[in-house]
Amino acid sequence: MHAAVERLDRSYLAVQGPPGTGKTHVGSQVVARLVAAGWRVGVVAQSHAAVENMLTALVRKAGVPADRVAKKRRSAATGDEAPQPWQELGGEKLAEFVAQSTGGCVAGGTAWDFAHARWPAEGLDLLVVDEAGQFSLADTVAVARAARRLLLLGDPQQLPQVSQGRHPEPVDESALAWLAGGSAVLPDGLGYLLPESWRMHPEVCAAVSRLAYADRLSAHPVTTTRSLDGVAPGVVHVPVTHEGRSTSSPEEAAEVVRQVQHVLGRAWVPGADRAPRPLGPDDVVVVAAYNAQVHLVRQALRTAGLGGVPVGTVDMFQGREAPVAILTLAASAPENVSRGMGFLLSRNRINVAVSRAQWRAVVISSPRLTDYLPGDLDADGVRRLLELGGFLRLIGG
Repeated sequence: MHAAVERLDRSYLAVQGPPGTGKTHVGSQVVARLVAAGWRVGVVAQSHAAVENMLTALVRKAGVPADRVAKKRRSAATGDEAPQPWQELGGEKLAEFVAQSTGGCVAGGTAWDFAHARWPAEGLDLLVVDEAGQFSLADTVAVARAARRLLLLGDPQQLPQVSQGRHPEPVDESALAWLAGGSAVLPDGLGYLLPESWRMHPEVCAAVSRLAYADRLSAHPVTTTRSLDGVAPGVVHVPVTHEGRSTSSPEEAAEVVRQVQHVLGRAWVPGADRAPRPLGPDDVVVVAAYNAQVHLVRQALRTAGLGGVPVGTVDMFQGREAPVAILTLAASAPENVSRGMGFLLSRNRINVAVSRAQWRAVVISSPRLTDYLPGDLDADGVRRLLELGGFLRLIGG
């Protein structure tokens, strides 16, 4: 990949990194080698947190000297933040930092920084767009002027971009989604797929690969060195019958409590040469489709003395992992579904929820939830039909 980036000339390279494949590690290693060779590199993402995650990997793991790294200061900084190992500069100083560097350097910022007129055209040798599965194509075009080359890192099969504006097709979608063109993985010739997950046990990974990655994602052998006493690995469906529920289900909340109680305290072996330890509350994540179910599940867990178990919507957990992940969908039947079945059974959202699991993923839903067919087989109807089929295959329906 390092050689491929070097060969770029006013072009781009895309890297699709499914869950647990080490996208940040790979990207940081490539950038570190380029900085050592004297390249001026920018890192941009939709959020400051994503930029800082990459800069942390560059300094603390890839070995880029801290004095060669700078980032735009957060405008909403409170002054209580922990000191960072890189320089924090005002936006007007970031371009100066790069221009005055006598060797390789890294500058991190948001789209506003790199699209701003004060940034010289092609002032960077390379601009890394991190989480390019969420970074809009419109923003990608805007920031591209700042560099001779683009490296797009991300995964269009996870949550799409969070947009605060509206753009016409095709710039309304993310950069990687546009490149993928509806394919589960990037077409040959447009970039690389990182094919091995270091997170998911083969049983979990196989289900996720069928759901979202055209059976091209496999588990690294290291994932087989973990174990959870008395609990089989894989994706398990637990049907819970209820009626008239839309965005919250006490019946499913009670089942979440039972599933958590079933695994807590069991001996968890995190890997080879790692001592067993009891599975704790932080080792389970509960993903709910709706905020109303989040609140209901939290209350049920607190009542059961399990308030330390993290619960949230799928947006909260992207990038997280845990030995056990539990997904609760809450709605009783298609006619009860808030925001439509396209939202509830979205392949991207189901993918993110299930792929948090290192060992076991539990999907809790009403058996009547999948009793429907999309009415119109237009493009949107076909997409929803495919998502229904993918979900049924995931749960063994």
